[in-house]
Amino acid sequence: MSQDFIDLIRSRHSTRAFLDQEVSPSRLEQILDAARYAPSSTNMQPWEVLVLTGKAKERLDAKLLAAFDAKTPSDPHLHAYLDEWVEPYKGRRFGCGMALYEAVNIDRSSKEARLAQARKNFTAFGAPAVMIFFQDDFLKPGSILDMGLFLQTAMLAAQSMGLATCPEASLVGWPEILQEEFGIPTGKRLMTGLAIGYEDKTDPVNDYRTDRAEVKDFARFISK
Repeated sequence: MSQDFIDLIRSRHSTRAFLDQEVSPSRLEQILDAARYAPSSTNMQPWEVLVLTGKAKERLDAKLLAAFDAKTPSDPHLHAYLDEWVEPYKGRRFGCGMALYEAVNIDRSSKEARLAQARKNFTAFGAPAVMIFFQDDFLKPGSILDMGLFLQTAMLAAQSMGLATCPEASLVGWPEILQEEFGIPTGKRLMTGLAIGYEDKTDPVNDYRTDRAEVKDFARFISK
């Protein structure tokens, strides 16, 4: 494996502050042109993508913020959070949140500051473009793995082009907004959103990194 490719993988991170700089449509198409080579079971290619920029992206921002501010319960098609947090996931989640608050100098006891930070999720952290990933909801669970491979390929393609990304389930928390506003039919499983843009390297939130478990903590090697 090329060291350059390993460095690309390690340099990718979830960016939470973007420059006010447009990403050209050709760049966005290049990302998807690379991602379409991701593997999938029997070459089903079970992915669809909605790309939003400009006024369309602003409409999404406004709708999501309105739902969040009104405390409208979200009802995503996919749930990642556990009903009851247990280790090691509980500790990793806590560490992730604490590192974020430390990076942006937010006291964990400050509900107002935490709320202000949370609201940024629903504007895709100021990114000029978002992609919404979805697939037919009758597909088997294995197709979720295929979508994950497609999404990771898209993120690495963006990284190779000097673009930053942040996968965001927050952008699909209210599926009805995307269905009504942008014509995504019912019968589609909304998977995640992806913020895309140019990283604001002056914002301290982008200095924040999460820890990763060592290989020995999650893998066993057996030769006999």
